[in-house]
Amino acid sequence: MRQASARVPASAWTLGLFSLAPFYVTSAIYCYGPDRFGAVALLALGAWSAAMLSYLGGIRAGLELGADHPPRWSSLSLSLLTPIAGFGLLYGALAHRFDPVWEVSGFLTAFLLVWLWDVRDIEGPAWRPRYRTLITAGAAIALSFALEQAMSM
Repeated sequence: MRQASARVPASAWTLGLFSLAPFYVTSAIYCYGPDRFGAVALLALGAWSAAMLSYLGGIRAGLELGADHPPRWSSLSLSLLTPIAGFGLLYGALAHRFDPVWEVSGFLTAFLLVWLWDVRDIEGPAWRPRYRTLITAGAAIALSFALEQAMSM
């Protein structure tokens, strides 16, 4: 039985908060730094977003493979879609096929879709949905600042 009040381990909070730092640093440089650093900061934000989407897909695959039931093709396939989406968005930005607005909004959408999947699933520890909600909100806020900057350019 899942408990909404299950405590998140300190190690998960520490690593989760550290994983948010690159979102905020790159977003702050993109939004408020010198113009000459804007493109590099946006690239770094996209690279970190792609890496984190890959990480989240790996966690989902690990939960599926470690479950008491045989692995489901649907869950494993969706787990693989997260890094494909992340690196597809990053490639689109590098190849100048995506406008910064499309790039950042694509990453924001991908994180929100993975979050929807994570909080609705019953696999994993009881603290995971609440933890993922707060960590995703942190990433989404940083991406939203970058999106606002990209829209005003």
